[in-house]
Amino acid sequence: MDDVIKQDKERLKLFKKYGYDIPKARKFIISKAKLVKGDSVLEIGTGRGHMATLLAKNGFKFVSIDLDRKAQDVVKIHLKEKNLDKLVTLKIMDAEKLRYKDGSFDNVISVNFIHHAKNPVRCLKEMMRVAKNKLIIADINRRGERIMEKVHRLDGNSHKASKMSLQETEAFLKKAGMKVRGYKDICQTVLIAAKGASK
Repeated sequence: MDDVIKQDKERLKLFKKYGYDIPKARKFIISKAKLVKGDSVLEIGTGRGHMATLLAKNGFKFVSIDLDRKAQDVVKIHLKEKNLDKLVTLKIMDAEKLRYKDGSFDNVISVNFIHHAKNPVRCLKEMMRVAKNKLIIADINRRGERIMEKVHRLDGNSHKASKMSLQETEAFLKKAGMKVRGYKDICQTVLIAAKGASK
């Protein structure tokens, strides 16, 4: 357990060394999202749990889905260590086929997920379907991609290029009738897409 936490802390330091301060980037997302306490939230793509941990620290009780069971096991360790595990319901689920009714959540959030999605359009349609109020979509920009690629190369891996850019994502959301605001950060762009009038 301690090894997992230590490895993740070392990885965060490595990203920061190359210019991508992940905890700071997640705080930027929260500052722009303006989520309301008590609103229901669905996170798409738990990943390493950086966003899940921050949401829980901010007192949000929410559901986070991912297809990677091993990654979610690591997130469970992190949440338990910080006594935040009671706030987060982790589920193994495909973002292309969300097992929720229309409008099940006030807000849907995804961070660094769109560039991993096999079928981003299908995922976005599902996210819009289950969201009552807004989508918060953050993803790495070109600088973030370069840093991600550098860190992945150190592990002997490569980082796949996105099938859908954030510009295309923004255009898709606007075409679907959502009001979209974009916010640029050092290594990421954050899109806040509201249904109907902006809040």
